[in-house]
Amino acid sequence: MITSRLHPLCAVAASAALLLTGCSGGAADDKPAHPVFDVPVGQQPHQALLATQAARSAAFTQTLTFSSPSGDTVQTTSGRLDFPGGRAVGSIDWAPAEKLPQQAQDTLLGTRLAGRAPTRTRLAVDPGTIRLRAGEARYWLLYEGNSGAIAPGAAVDTLRGSEAAFGGTLLEVLSAAEDVKEAPAKKGGRVYRAELSQTYALRLFPKDLGSELAISMDANGDVPFVPLSISVDAKGRVLRAEADLSALLARKDSALKGMTGLRARLDLTGFGVSAPVMPAASEPALDAKKAVTKVAKVKKGGCADLATGTRTFGMVVSLPCEQPHDIRVFGHARFDATYPGKDAAKRMAGEACDDAHDAAPSAWTREAVRKGHFTYTWPRAGGWGAGSDPVITCYVKTR
Repeated sequence: MITSRLHPLCAVAASAALLLTGCSGGAADDKPAHPVFDVPVGQQPHQALLATQAARSAAFTQTLTFSSPSGDTVQTTSGRLDFPGGRAVGSIDWAPAEKLPQQAQDTLLGTRLAGRAPTRTRLAVDPGTIRLRAGEARYWLLYEGNSGAIAPGAAVDTLRGSEAAFGGTLLEVLSAAEDVKEAPAKKGGRVYRAELSQTYALRLFPKDLGSELAISMDANGDVPFVPLSISVDAKGRVLRAEADLSALLARKDSALKGMTGLRARLDLTGFGVSAPVMPAASEPALDAKKAVTKVAKVKKGGCADLATGTRTFGMVVSLPCEQPHDIRVFGHARFDATYPGKDAAKRMAGEACDDAHDAAPSAWTREAVRKGHFTYTWPRAGGWGAGSDPVITCYVKTR
């Protein structure tokens, strides 16, 4: 007599023969699909981004290297990301080449009224606010909502990303990878060689800096792609991404025309270890909507800092003069709306500020870093007849 025993799961299958045709107890058949490696290769960079976000948090470091005959100018962006919380803390640090031309440095670091822009900016980003602390400032600037209302075209909003809270990193463009090819890597990971549209590559830069870059074309008038590589671990999480963006340096009239190369590299570590620590509520902070303004709107005798994070010329942070500050305004002058020409406009501004300096209370001018020296601004041709009458602003640098 022959008897047999039916596996319990198979017994269920037997009672539902129309739905199940067999049963196997082999463990290999129950192995779940890999969320990254088991999808078509062209989709794997996007899936790797999702796997990275699923890790919940990570530390990141990105370098942008602008090469030139003067040496390398490097922007290092680093910090921690909280993907589901939409939060990040970190810093943007610039190391300019020693002999980098001033025009190129102003273009890279962002223009401001006088002196060099700070080489370090700290950031804290959450879903509602971008907190920015430039250079040696003793306070955070709180940008809530869209900063375009403060300074049209301001670069502050580009500091917030769509794929991670901290903007401007290669995480923002990985899903746009094209012509993807893969190769095995150590410890079960993968390396992808791909291409990236130059249009997407420009998204890594604030608008004013991006305007000095350009989409290049080959001899046939076609827009070539830039090379992109992505390394992921065995779980499919992004460990490194690199792109050669040198093709964006094609503009012959750009302030960056002396640059010979541009490369980006992003490294991610510390997945799921800890979330970013946001600034304490007790730390000094200023509401940008109230503090950030045009220098022409700072009252006579008023004081201001020059670093706003907007990368917009003529914008300042209005401060009480009892606090440390970069400049003190001692005069304004108005002219009619007829533009007199570049040389005449500069001469008129200088003469008006010379008279204002002589008439100003000594308390407004004695803080000057250089005794008797002052600086002034005046509208260019495009802004001379725009809005109200042209305003000349006269100020002394105080540090």
